[in-house]
Amino acid sequence: MDALLADLRYGLRLLRKSPGFTLIAVATLALGIGANTAIFSTVDAVLIRALPYADPDHLVMVWEDASEIGFPRNTPAPGNFRDWMRLNRSFSAMAATRGATASLTGDGAPEQLIGRAVTPSFFKVLGVAPLHGRAFTDQEDRARAQVVVVSYGLWQRRYGGDPNIVGRTLTMNGARYDVIGVMPRGFVFRNRDVDYWIPTSFSPETAATKNSHYLNVAARLAPGVGLAAARDDMRRVDETMQRLFPDANRTLRSTIVPIAEELVGDTRVELVVLMAAAAAVLLIACANLASLMLSRAAGRRGELAVRAALGATRARLVRQMLVEAAIVSIAGGLAGVALVPAAVGVIAQLTPRGFVEQPASVIDLRLLAFAVALSIATGVAFSLLPALQAARASSLHDAVQQASRATVGGRSRRTRDALVVAQVAAALVLLVGAGLMLRTLANLRAIDLGFRADHLLTLRTTLPPSRYRPLERLAFYDRVIAEVRALPGVEAAAYASNLPFMTTGSTIWVGIEGRPKRTDEARDALYRVATTDYLRTLGVRAIEGRLLDERDGADAPRAVVVNETLARTYWPGGSPIGERLRFGAPDGPLFTVVGVVKDVRERGYQQLLKPGVYLSYAQTPTTWAVPENLVVRASRRPEDLAPLARRIIERVDPDQPIAAVRTMDEIVDLDVADRHLQMMLLGGFASLALLLASIGLYGVLSYAVTQRSREFGLRLALGASAESVMRMVIARGLSLAAAGMAIGLALAWALTRTMQNLLYGVAPADPRTFGAVIVVLMIVAFAACYVPGRRAAGVDPIAALREE
Repeated sequence: MDALLADLRYGLRLLRKSPGFTLIAVATLALGIGANTAIFSTVDAVLIRALPYADPDHLVMVWEDASEIGFPRNTPAPGNFRDWMRLNRSFSAMAATRGATASLTGDGAPEQLIGRAVTPSFFKVLGVAPLHGRAFTDQEDRARAQVVVVSYGLWQRRYGGDPNIVGRTLTMNGARYDVIGVMPRGFVFRNRDVDYWIPTSFSPETAATKNSHYLNVAARLAPGVGLAAARDDMRRVDETMQRLFPDANRTLRSTIVPIAEELVGDTRVELVVLMAAAAAVLLIACANLASLMLSRAAGRRGELAVRAALGATRARLVRQMLVEAAIVSIAGGLAGVALVPAAVGVIAQLTPRGFVEQPASVIDLRLLAFAVALSIATGVAFSLLPALQAARASSLHDAVQQASRATVGGRSRRTRDALVVAQVAAALVLLVGAGLMLRTLANLRAIDLGFRADHLLTLRTTLPPSRYRPLERLAFYDRVIAEVRALPGVEAAAYASNLPFMTTGSTIWVGIEGRPKRTDEARDALYRVATTDYLRTLGVRAIEGRLLDERDGADAPRAVVVNETLARTYWPGGSPIGERLRFGAPDGPLFTVVGVVKDVRERGYQQLLKPGVYLSYAQTPTTWAVPENLVVRASRRPEDLAPLARRIIERVDPDQPIAAVRTMDEIVDLDVADRHLQMMLLGGFASLALLLASIGLYGVLSYAVTQRSREFGLRLALGASAESVMRMVIARGLSLAAAGMAIGLALAWALTRTMQNLLYGVAPADPRTFGAVIVVLMIVAFAACYVPGRRAAGVDPIAALREE
């Protein structure tokens, strides 16, 4: 122990005498270890830690497979959920849940809440009990009792963690609900923003319906039943339901997805790619550390040889250098931990909505242990070879030679060269990944949206059905729109059921007059209901006919506008103008097509275009697609209109909360937020890798120039030109870079295929991206070689001859 403490004190003294080496080594390791620790935080939360449910390996989601209309995981209908429960033999319990919203009033400012209506078995299936109070009972569900379980977040945010919350009465949507429970802090199911849960309370008619699809269904596998057996059993159930209900379930197929796979989705690929990128940065940092230690050890050969001559064993010399490396690596690890909160705040944005978001400011013991272990492992692993090589020079003759002339060992040189090659190869792989993500983002941004997203303000006002019947709802919309239009800088305003980029669904069956539905026709279309000026407000262009306008009021003939995909699908080469459609049921009212509009990217950038229809709410007041999104087109900054629109709504209804105040640009940006974040992170890692690799190349060449200064001086004295000496140094550096690029190209060619699901409009082996990366690397490599080359060309030949 005393010897170890002596080595520690000696190592600290030496490091203080080499502040440049110490600062570079610590900073390099800090960046690598900090990035890896931040990535580990999100990976730990998403891929390693257990989900907040009892025995999550036995939990699954059950969907309807409606791939024929573009929904491989379609929300089940209540009637199908009821039959699944009755006919299956694989699940010990099943639960269903649907979306809900509520206007919370009566004890503070009005607030729009996001909720879920759930069957009584919901919490039992997930295996999670309330933190306070209890869950719902079957009797409360059948009796349609107005009871509510609130989230931990709502309990803290709105009620300050009141211990007497259970038994309190809340006013939601104008009705009184008794609080019977509070869920634990970490509980989340598919959406971390849920504020409350209420019983579903299906009526007998609703429970039997098979043509309205809106449920999420979770199930727990029975003891001894595996996933494959459950899928086989549900195929049997599907066949039974097709036979029993041929009209509604002729094409019904179910699909079972493990809960972890459902919640993680493509995030697993994203995190694996980022883990690999962070690991590559750390390897480059460690390679730089090893190269620095090799150079430093070569400069200390004389000191080590003298110590060996005085009796120090090779093991003692190796231990001394390992202690110095451990000091540097631990310091780098601690500095890296200090960078983690800022990095986690960025990377945690990749956490799926079905997981609790990681707090950016918390560094728990697991993260600290990971960082320390990583620091020690990298410090020892990448300093062992330099220590062994340095300890090999252990004779007094070496010391005398070191004092008179510096020499470069062939093995040490080969090791440093190999480290530079590895750094360049890793940097190329990261640059290719970042380039592919940049191309993906550019391709997505180049897609025509079909409308003008600029200068649009949006907000949501969900009117409670208990207070607003259809005609009262229409009157609310008309009054708000009229007052908003009167504001300075407002060009148009309207209400709509769904805005572009908000949902991938909300579809309806479409019937065409005089054309019976064929069995191979899906006849499924996006269903958008709005006030009459909506399409003009959005900036949608009519291709044929006209847009909906004031002529399409409640007393006017029923009109519908269709998109070009629907027109092309059902009237190829012809015109749908004047044709009549019905929606939802074969006996529904007929609507005349008055216009065809350019396709709008309703479902986002990457989803396929679908047939779509636009109807006037005044002509469909009882529809399920209720307009609740106000959209305003402004001639100035749309954000400036938000307070004015809010005051108008408060004046129309003081108890009406307002939610989701955003510009349309922000909504569109959210669709590529993950891609943008991935591109930024990969780009950051790639830039850091490129910087470190160029520093490594520069360092190797600079050290070589220092060691070979007498050789270069002699060459110059014997007639060599300065340009030839500079070319010699640059050629050596570029040859190392070329070797690294050759290896990196092979690695990138193989590894980028794992990113296939993250790319859009670009192949993993895109030659333009690979070519651009090679050009960038060659330019950076030349810049890193140029300065050492100039130094070599500037060696004084007289000084070299005098030294000889």
